[in-house]
Amino acid sequence: MRQTHQRQQAKAAIPKRPLIHQMSGDELQTWIRTTRVALQKKLARERAYLARRAARGTHTPTDDAYAADQLLLADLIALLDEMEASLTGEAADED
Repeated sequence: MRQTHQRQQAKAAIPKRPLIHQMSGDELQTWIRTTRVALQKKLARERAYLARRAARGTHTPTDDAYAADQLLLADLIALLDEMEASLTGEAADED
Protein backbone atom coordinates (compact mmCIF):
# COMPACT_ATOMS: atom_id res chain seq x y z
CA MET A 1 0.00 0.00 0.00
CA ARG A 2 2.79 2.45 0.90
CA GLN A 3 4.66 1.88 -2.37
CA THR A 4 1.50 2.53 -4.37
CA HIS A 5 1.00 5.81 -2.51
CA GLN A 6 4.61 6.80 -3.15
CA ARG A 7 4.25 6.05 -6.87
CA GLN A 8 1.08 8.13 -7.04
CA GLN A 9 2.86 11.02 -5.33
CA ALA A 10 5.78 10.74 -7.76
CA LYS A 11 3.43 10.81 -10.75
CA ALA A 12 1.64 13.84 -9.35
CA ALA A 13 4.97 15.63 -8.80
CA ILE A 14 5.95 15.34 -12.47
CA PRO A 15 3.75 17.64 -14.51
CA LYS A 16 3.09 16.68 -18.10
CA ARG A 17 5.15 18.94 -20.29
CA PRO A 18 3.88 20.42 -23.53
CA LEU A 19 5.55 19.32 -26.74
CA ILE A 20 8.85 21.10 -27.29
CA HIS A 21 7.60 22.97 -30.36
CA GLN A 22 4.66 24.27 -28.29
CA MET A 23 6.90 25.81 -25.60
CA SER A 24 8.12 29.37 -25.66
CA GLY A 25 11.88 29.88 -25.51
CA ASP A 26 11.67 30.75 -21.81
CA GLU A 27 9.50 27.71 -21.05
CA LEU A 28 11.92 25.46 -22.89
CA GLN A 29 14.93 26.88 -21.04
CA THR A 30 13.14 26.39 -17.72
CA TRP A 31 12.28 22.80 -18.66
CA ILE A 32 15.87 22.13 -19.74
CA ARG A 33 17.28 23.52 -16.49
CA THR A 34 14.76 21.67 -14.29
CA THR A 35 15.30 18.41 -16.14
CA ARG A 36 19.09 18.79 -16.02
CA VAL A 37 19.02 19.29 -12.25
CA ALA A 38 16.78 16.24 -11.81
CA LEU A 39 19.08 14.09 -13.97
CA GLN A 40 22.18 15.34 -12.12
CA LYS A 41 20.57 14.41 -8.79
CA LYS A 42 19.66 10.97 -10.16
CA LEU A 43 23.21 10.51 -11.43
CA ALA A 44 24.67 11.43 -8.03
CA ARG A 45 22.18 9.20 -6.18
CA GLU A 46 23.02 6.19 -8.34
CA ARG A 47 26.78 6.83 -8.05
CA ALA A 48 26.47 6.94 -4.26
CA TYR A 49 24.38 3.76 -4.31
CA LEU A 50 26.93 1.94 -6.46
CA ALA A 51 29.81 3.17 -4.27
CA ARG A 52 28.08 1.96 -1.08
CA ARG A 53 27.42 -1.45 -2.61
CA ALA A 54 30.98 -1.74 -3.95
CA ALA A 55 32.35 -0.85 -0.50
CA ARG A 56 30.32 -3.75 0.94
CA GLY A 57 31.49 -6.09 -1.82
CA THR A 58 27.93 -6.49 -3.10
CA HIS A 59 27.27 -6.77 -6.83
CA THR A 60 24.23 -7.86 -8.85
CA PRO A 61 23.03 -7.43 -12.43
CA THR A 62 21.10 -4.38 -11.22
CA ASP A 63 24.44 -2.75 -10.37
CA ASP A 64 25.56 -3.37 -13.95
CA ALA A 65 22.36 -1.75 -15.24
CA TYR A 66 22.86 1.28 -12.97
CA ALA A 67 26.47 1.58 -14.13
CA ALA A 68 25.32 1.54 -17.77
CA ASP A 69 22.64 4.11 -16.92
CA GLN A 70 25.41 6.45 -15.72
CA LEU A 71 26.64 6.77 -19.30
CA LEU A 72 23.12 7.39 -20.60
CA LEU A 73 22.41 10.01 -17.93
CA ALA A 74 25.68 11.82 -18.66
CA ASP A 75 24.83 11.85 -22.38
CA LEU A 76 21.33 13.20 -21.74
CA ILE A 77 22.75 15.95 -19.52
CA ALA A 78 25.22 16.86 -22.29
CA LEU A 79 22.33 16.93 -24.78
CA LEU A 80 20.40 19.33 -22.55
CA ASP A 81 23.51 21.52 -22.35
CA GLU A 82 23.67 21.57 -26.16
CA MET A 83 19.96 22.36 -26.43
CA GLU A 84 20.25 25.25 -24.02
CA ALA A 85 23.35 26.58 -25.78
CA SER A 86 21.53 26.50 -29.12
CA LEU A 87 18.67 28.50 -27.61
CA THR A 88 20.94 31.15 -26.21
CA GLY A 89 23.21 31.22 -29.26
CA GLU A 90 26.23 30.08 -27.24
CA ALA A 91 28.56 27.31 -28.29
CA ALA A 92 28.31 24.25 -26.03
CA ASP A 93 31.53 23.33 -24.25
CA GLU A 94 33.15 20.23 -25.66
CA ASP A 95 35.04 17.88 -23.37
